[in-house]
Amino acid sequence: MAVNKDPLEDFSFVVNWGGTRTGMMRVSPLKWSTSVVSHRDGANVTNSPQKSPGLTAYDPIVLEREIVQGDLDFQLWASQVVSVGGGGTGYRRDVTITLLDGQHNVVVTFRLKNCWPSSYEATTELNADTSHVAIERLTLEYESFVRSDG
Repeated sequence: MAVNKDPLEDFSFVVNWGGTRTGMMRVSPLKWSTSVVSHRDGANVTNSPQKSPGLTAYDPIVLEREIVQGDLDFQLWASQVVSVGGGGTGYRRDVTITLLDGQHNVVVTFRLKNCWPSSYEATTELNADTSHVAIERLTLEYESFVRSDG
């Protein structure tokens, strides 16, 4: 079977995060970076430091979606963190971001481990001079992500 080598478009995706609606307007980039640890031992004849990988950090992501009357799922999840604080449990979830092809078949999946809301924006700026959709934002922290194709 031939594999499609066309690049994926970035507008067809779903986010399974534990809420009722999986459609999002926007998801910020998934990004990780590993710090560099410089070290040198006294026997090093080059007088230059060696470099090794240090801790890996995962940047938070932001989910944006339209505000719909009666859907409080973002706010309720963010409120779980506020009510239980750092010592509580039950507010961490795995989140899946799935890229779809033109026929809405699953092509690439990213699994984010142990996500929790660190910020909730109930509405963006309201402006009577524009004709935009009102959106809400949820910022998620997570411990790692894994990509799988197919």
